[in-house]
Formats: sequence, C-alpha cells, structure tokens
Amino acid sequence: MPKNYQSLETISLTNHLPYIHAGEIPEITHIDDPALDVLIDFKSVKAITIRQNAPITDARAKMQACGVHMLLVINQEHGVIGLITSEDILGEKPVLAAQEKFISRAEVKVSMILTPIEKIIAISYETLRLAKVAHIIQTLNQGKQHYALVIDHKDNTNNLIIRGMFSLSQISKQLDKNVLDDFLPASTLAELNRKIDN
Repeated sequence: MPKNYQSLETISLTNHLPYIHAGEIPEITHIDDPALDVLIDFKSVKAITIRQNAPITDARAKMQACGVHMLLVINQEHGVIGLITSEDILGEKPVLAAQEKFISRAEVKVSMILTPIEKIIAISYETLRLAKVAHIIQTLNQGKQHYALVIDHKDNTNNLIIRGMFSLSQISKQLDKNVLDDFLPASTLAELNRKIDN
C-alpha cells in the first residue's frame, strides 16, 4: 500500500445478534399510529409480480414460495394491470373461467381471474401524510376490499407510479388483531376504534 493506513478498531461479538432488515416495519402498531407505519413501501420492499399469461398454478406456486397471498399482475411492458390473490385461485373463479372458456382448470391463466386495476382502491401517497391506520382500515372497509394501491408521482413529475400498497392481513399482523373479523360492520372511525380496542 502506498500510504500508511491504520487499521480500524474492531468489536468482539456475542454468538448471535439481531440485524436490520430492509423495509423493516414496526412489530406492533396501534390504530392511531401513522398510516405509513403499515404501508408496504416498494421503495424498500420488492413488489412481487406475475405475468398476465401465466397459469394460475404458477401464481399459486410463487405465492407459496414468497410467503404472500397476493401478486401484482403485469403485462408484457411490465405495467401493472391488476392483482390476483390466493382466494381468487382457490375459490370459484377458476372453475367459472374454465367452464366459460371450455378449458381445464390447469389451462386457466392469471388474466382470466385477476381483479383489474380499475377495480382496486387507489390512494395518493400525499394523502397519507396525516392519515392514521384507522383511516386505511375504514377506507378498505367502505370499499369492501382487502388491498389498496398507493400512487405517487415518479421522480417529481406528473407521471404516476405505484409506490406501495396496504393489505388488511399485514395490518392485522401489525395490530396483533384480526381486523378481517371486524371488516364489514363498522361504519365510522369511532365505531371502528371501539371494535378494535375491545
């Protein structure tokens, strides 16, 4: 080495230590915590996708391999055109699609049973700055959906991009309470607060 560098001071470690995970989210969240605490942010968590022409068996296998219940569905240009859930695959949708197209269940493609992007709740990232977890639950409740996409502006332009998403199952994990049990009846934030606090 041309220059004289001193070695750095080192630390002795114990046999195991926790480590930081990219996109780590708080272990326990409360209903009045910021909505951003329950956002699955694609800036720090990789979005898991599947092509629209993939068989639903491939989608199910990918969900199992990745430990998720939902995949974003993309077209040939890598644009998101919808989403598919494990409920979609394991429910009646494949049977109906197979009957309608006169094909076997194994031939059913993701595009035949996905929820199109136009039918998915979308929330602007800007509106989340002051929002609470309860606002997200109430929005999903009102829309009778388990997922919402979060839309942002790409690189400070007018071009829109999917920044992340909310998932009721993820929110349930973070609240340590199954909000799916309370999904339909609450009609106001106050009522939702009472249900979750009980």
